[in-house]
Amino acid sequence: MNKFVETQNFGLNSLTTVFIITIIFTSLTAYYLIKQNNKIINDRKGESVNFILFCYYGFGGVGMIIYGYYKDSLALMVNGCAGFAALLVVISLLRFKEITLKEKILGFGIIILLPLIIYIKQKDLLYFLSGLTFNLVLGLQIWEIWDNETSGELHPGQIIINLLAAIFWTIYAFLTDLWPLEISGTISVCLWLGFLGSYIKFKPKTVNISSQSS
Repeated sequence: MNKFVETQNFGLNSLTTVFIITIIFTSLTAYYLIKQNNKIINDRKGESVNFILFCYYGFGGVGMIIYGYYKDSLALMVNGCAGFAALLVVISLLRFKEITLKEKILGFGIIILLPLIIYIKQKDLLYFLSGLTFNLVLGLQIWEIWDNETSGELHPGQIIINLLAAIFWTIYAFLTDLWPLEISGTISVCLWLGFLGSYIKFKPKTVNISSQSS
């Protein structure tokens, strides 16, 4: 445990504070990803939930665990664990949403990241490129909402928590001088803001049953 920057500098300082906060957000992220998964299962559909995004979220999380180990960052390793909850969403989308072959290839293609991040020496560059790719896929999720003109089965809790988590992870990156996360995290914050705005704009209207019956 002493290899990690957080344990080496544990105490009353900004790094420890952000570390604790990011752990809290990781737990909340996993919780709302499970809520997202349950919503898909209960409604038995995955309208406007982008399959590729959650594949990248899930397998990218596993990659983050590996990257965090090599960067001596316990916080990154803990945060990557939320990816397993995202993989539950992937499984449910395969069950309840029509996924094209192209989407499956693009989604599962991220698995190649796992051996690459182990064997390639330029891990910072690889993580940077994977972060930019995730942001690109996050943009596709926003586009899917606008294309369908509905936020469908998306759960607002996981969007809000991911936005807040992106903000704190970007702060963490600047405190620990993780340049790949500094750049990709800043872009992510902007995209999650756009994601939330798109959800609000195209949020499905609730049906007033009492007014219908009268």
